[in-house]
Amino acid sequence: MIYRLLAAILTGILLTLSFPAPAFYPLVFVALVPLFLAVKGQGWPRAFGLALLSGSVHLSTLLYWLAGVMHRFGGFPWPAAVSLLFLLALYLSLFMALPVALGEGRNFFERPSLRASLGLALFWTLGEILRGAGSLGFPWEPLGAALAPAPPLLRPAAYLTVYGLSFLLVGTNFLIFMACTRRRWGLLSAVVFFWLGVYAWGLMTIPRHPPSLPLSLCLVQGNVPQEIKWNPGEDRRNLYHYLSLSRKALSATPRLIVWPETALTFVYPVSPLVQALQEGVRELGIPVLFGVPRVERTLSGWRLKNSAVVLAPSGEVLGIYDKEHLVPFGEYVPLVRWFPWLRKLAVASGNYAPGTGPGVIRIKGVRLGLLICFENAFPFLARKRVREGADLLVVLTNDAWFGSSAALPQHFYQSVLRAVETRRYVLQVANTGISGLIDPYGRILSRGPINREWIACWKR
Repeated sequence: MIYRLLAAILTGILLTLSFPAPAFYPLVFVALVPLFLAVKGQGWPRAFGLALLSGSVHLSTLLYWLAGVMHRFGGFPWPAAVSLLFLLALYLSLFMALPVALGEGRNFFERPSLRASLGLALFWTLGEILRGAGSLGFPWEPLGAALAPAPPLLRPAAYLTVYGLSFLLVGTNFLIFMACTRRRWGLLSAVVFFWLGVYAWGLMTIPRHPPSLPLSLCLVQGNVPQEIKWNPGEDRRNLYHYLSLSRKALSATPRLIVWPETALTFVYPVSPLVQALQEGVRELGIPVLFGVPRVERTLSGWRLKNSAVVLAPSGEVLGIYDKEHLVPFGEYVPLVRWFPWLRKLAVASGNYAPGTGPGVIRIKGVRLGLLICFENAFPFLARKRVREGADLLVVLTNDAWFGSSAALPQHFYQSVLRAVETRRYVLQVANTGISGLIDPYGRILSRGPINREWIACWKR
């Protein structure tokens, strides 16, 4: 039994190594094989336990940076932060363990076949989709996302989304498992030729030169440390800092300047600093898209939103988007009406209300589809923006919470996947990084530094 436990742990480690960082993505083609060998003939209860172990090892090491956030900004002692991370990893692992247990219950591993590979891949993919469903959904890094650093291998995602890639990868791992257990080495050749074909397809269909960008624009990465960002008096300093950096971008004659999520830390539009903001944008002479906490008056009182606002030099508000998929325990506390003690688990909760309006804003005849923070991890939200008419996707985020950890490249590569799935340019603008521009084929045309100020401009 010991070797089965070690095999399950090995799968968890190989899966984490497949993702950024270090992004050894070729490992994802074989990462599940040790687990499949371990669960073979063990019955569904043991298969469930072994897969739960694999998933817990994988997700706790993939999401290690969450413990640091809970400790630094939530005030949790390290033992409590690590324990909460393990509990989250255990919960998320259920969506990996259930498909494997179901496959063992149907004798997929005992009697492997092409039909069994398709069945297991379907169960796995459904599990990933369910993991991201609902207000508590967390679709971070499904299996197919490991291929994000390799644009030619992402071509199936343009038709099948990232979950289609997951389906293909699970089937690939199962066929390799089948080749090992049945001594059918021709399957290995078939798998290799299939993925070489996918790679060749990608190379042939990705044009040498990127398509024209819909709008000339500049991004501003202000690099304001999270530890001081919300301190008293910093709201004015943040505003003038971003205005000063934006003036340096004017020589590129952009038609829009974009600032990241909560670049401005005062409350819009009731703060006295709104007048200074309007004056600054008027001096720039071009519209500015910025992230800001925004209050809105309703019949039931004031509601706080995490918003993106476009302000014209005339002072006219050209559009507003309120984040619709909030971060549980980060921007709101779920189920708090029934379980008040859950507030103790919140990390800097702003008690935000979700937005309900459209996520597309028209600027200079171009429709921008907006996503804030980890909304770019949800494929259905990006596709929704395209259905609403988006010509370009813009992701505003503040990843300063995560320092220089693997969370930053993990988040950035979510935008790569959304670019391929929607066949749209994706501009990601972060406070401390990673910011950059991704073309509709998943190629990173420009990627900025981490923990440094950065201004980047692109022409049509």
